[in-house]
Amino acid sequence: MKIIRKNEAGRFENAGTCTAFEYETGGSDINVARIEIRGRYPVEGNAINKAVRELVYVTEGSGVVSVNGIESKLSQGDVVTIEKGEAVFWEGELTLVIACTPAWTPEQYVIDASPI
Repeated sequence: MKIIRKNEAGRFENAGTCTAFEYETGGSDINVARIEIRGRYPVEGNAINKAVRELVYVTEGSGVVSVNGIESKLSQGDVVTIEKGEAVFWEGELTLVIACTPAWTPEQYVIDASPI
């Protein structure tokens, strides 16, 4: 068992509209982060995780997720699964908890500016 305290989470910003708090699990098979979206992320284009599957839980707020050009409204309590390679953007005032398997790494993550 491992407990990762809130004050141990690493904080980083993706543009001005996305703040992430990453909870280091110590393994390569899974990790988790709390993400705060305030506006559109990415600001232009789509984010693509080339190697991970994501399970996303909306803990607060409401907004929209676009996956491969299909937009869906979201609100507190909703769950979204995103497969590796899918093109995604988020828009709204949302707090998300995202678990990734295998563990998310910056090397496999890209922002694609081309429209879907």
